[in-house]
Amino acid sequence: MILRNTLGVIIGLVAAMGIITFGISLNQNWIEYDYSKFPYEHWNRVIRYAAKTPKVRDEFFIALLFSCGIGAIFGGLITAAIVKTAKKAYATLVGFLLFLIAYLDVIFTPHHPTWYEISILPVLFFFSWLGGLLTDLVTKKIRLPKKQDSQQA
Repeated sequence: MILRNTLGVIIGLVAAMGIITFGISLNQNWIEYDYSKFPYEHWNRVIRYAAKTPKVRDEFFIALLFSCGIGAIFGGLITAAIVKTAKKAYATLVGFLLFLIAYLDVIFTPHHPTWYEISILPVLFFFSWLGGLLTDLVTKKIRLPKKQDSQQA
């Protein structure tokens, strides 16, 4: 059970990071170098380049925040689908770990706008919890009709 929960959290984190990476790689104007497949290699350069002009900065960080939310939902969904119990708790753990990664990013790489630094916490926690809640609701709805069918028979 511990191994299953650990794997669920790791797989959820990998899925979330994959979605976030895809989200910030959509616009080639945000990354100044040719190799845009894995932008975390040169993350300082990406952030510094994205913060050059207000228009590019706002577009980049809105896309980053949006992709963090979508990634947190899917990371929470995947984690909650894998773990057996405490689905919302493990999904929220994925949001917390994503927040730690984002917080370290804010600390070690300057040039983040203040609105991004403030809004990243509620976005990651809420959307990862929402992913766990959706999975929990779907699994309860699927199990409930099966129990009712067996009671009628």
